[in-house]
Amino acid sequence: MALNNKELPNSASTRTWRDSVEWGRKAIHVSSTALAVWVLSVPDPWTTAGLAAATLFVMAVDLARLRMKRWALWFYRKFPFIFRRDERHDLSGASVMMIGATLASFLFPPAPAAAGILCLAWGDSAAAVVGQAVSFRRRQLGLERDDGTRAPVVIRRRGKTWVGTFACFAASTLMTALVLRGEPAFALATGVVAAAMERWTPGRWDNLTIPLASAAAIQFCHTWLR
Repeated sequence: MALNNKELPNSASTRTWRDSVEWGRKAIHVSSTALAVWVLSVPDPWTTAGLAAATLFVMAVDLARLRMKRWALWFYRKFPFIFRRDERHDLSGASVMMIGATLASFLFPPAPAAAGILCLAWGDSAAAVVGQAVSFRRRQLGLERDDGTRAPVVIRRRGKTWVGTFACFAASTLMTALVLRGEPAFALATGVVAAAMERWTPGRWDNLTIPLASAAAIQFCHTWLR
């Protein structure tokens, strides 16, 4: 079920810009902005109940993918840029993202929960796109080794970059400031927390740690530093 990663002959750098950025996967992340809007717009208990129902649906589809080979093959053919290799036999990032959003809504007030979700939606996306773009440019300049394949970055999965971490910090700080309508010190602190979670949480589990840790940072600031 993995994509064929054959080397292409007579080419020192065959991967294109499009191959080097996981656009489809990050589009899903950005679309989770709708979850933050839901949290800010819908009163409890419907907020968390709606997210929980959506989470159960996404997880049911995910578990069906894991249990039924033909269903899984259809998914991988139709959405080759969505699933990373380490998700082929485990819950996908989408399921973990929905779990993170639901827990944030359940554990925190609307503003911190929504800000945490936006840190994931935009901060994690900025980290991936900027980091992958810079790595692509470095390979073009010969500063970073290219493996000579056209395998999508979503399949190849490289390590995280510091420029991507900074992009996560900047995007998360901006999103938090928009939700909090100011409070720049709190927004900066939340940006640092989100970037740390993106940097050091392994694999897709930053979809869980970013919204929860970011929301917790905002709640801590509101409770103890005001």
